Amino acid sequence: MHKTRRAPAPTIKTLAEITGYSIATISKALRESPVVAPVTRDLIFKAAREVGYQANARGMALRTGKSFQAAVLMPVTAARDYEWDGVEYTQILSGVSQALDGTDYRMSVHVIRDAADGAEAARRIVDQGLADGLIFSGILADDPRIDLLVDHHFPFVSMGRCRKDLDYAHVDIDNEWAAHAATARLLAGGHRRIALVNPERRFSYAMDRLDGFARAFREAGIAASADLIVEGDLSTHFGRQSVIDLLQVAEPPTAFVCINESTTLGVLSGLGSLGRQVGVDVDVIAYDDINVSAYFTPPITTFYQPIEVLGRTLGQFLLKRMEGEDPKALRQVFRPTLIERQPDNLGGRLA
Repeated sequence: MHKTRRAPAPTIKTLAEITGYSIATISKALRESPVVAPVTRDLIFKAAREVGYQANARGMALRTGKSFQAAVLMPVTAARDYEWDGVEYTQILSGVSQALDGTDYRMSVHVIRDAADGAEAARRIVDQGLADGLIFSGILADDPRIDLLVDHHFPFVSMGRCRKDLDYAHVDIDNEWAAHAATARLLAGGHRRIALVNPERRFSYAMDRLDGFARAFREAGIAASADLIVEGDLSTHFGRQSVIDLLQVAEPPTAFVCINESTTLGVLSGLGSLGRQVGVDVDVIAYDDINVSAYFTPPITTFYQPIEVLGRTLGQFLLKRMEGEDPKALRQVFRPTLIERQPDNLGGRLA
């Protein structure tokens, strides 16, 4: 019985024979070189699609000195029973993947456990040439990854900003503004004892949230409820326990500002376990980036920014950075949209 011989995969030489262009022109067109006229490039790409041509990554790497890998550091906690682990990051990866679609770059995901692991992974990627660019999040106020990559002039885009005055590409949420807007809304509704459920201060965005929280009180001429600031791992358990603990203090909060959906879910659970109702006994404002809050019962006021958009912007910026674009031109800070679902004044009783 004769086995059917598989037809050889089409090569650049195949495309040259089909189109009549030289191998050099074909190669330049596939790299989208500006020296090739757009009409010629379109014709070559059309022929490549028709014959099923796929670029040989290893060959391209040898010719260009590039790996054609876009690395992403994905944080995964080592803690057990962490309910929200990786949920949001899948949306970031989806956005980055959308940006890379149609290019020669492929995304390589490097799982990290903590800040030290992330710094070591970044150094390994740079030293071993494992990728041509890097994306990472969980930015520390003083982040060694940013220091390393800036010093080595290595292309990267961070999701977040450190507290140093450095030039690098980044995508971020205006966390100071969001915390200020949420707190100011509650103060305008008559609340005075407002709790902030926040991440640990080593994270840059935690400091931004603290700044916004304090500014809202300062502008209102009211002493900030600094004793109602709690910091933790942003798990659902942390949000629930924070509510239970805070509602036992001598002057408990009448409102909560939550940093993410996970802690908000815990806060709502904790309130329910104590027989407290949102909009009746306490108000809650949350930040949301995967639209989970649309399904909370009861609905709560939310600052919403789709995280997939952030991921797509990260990928777009990294492609430009890997092509040599100035990092100063690759900075974007998003302000989330306020979605009002509650009056946030306990039904007018605090006014």
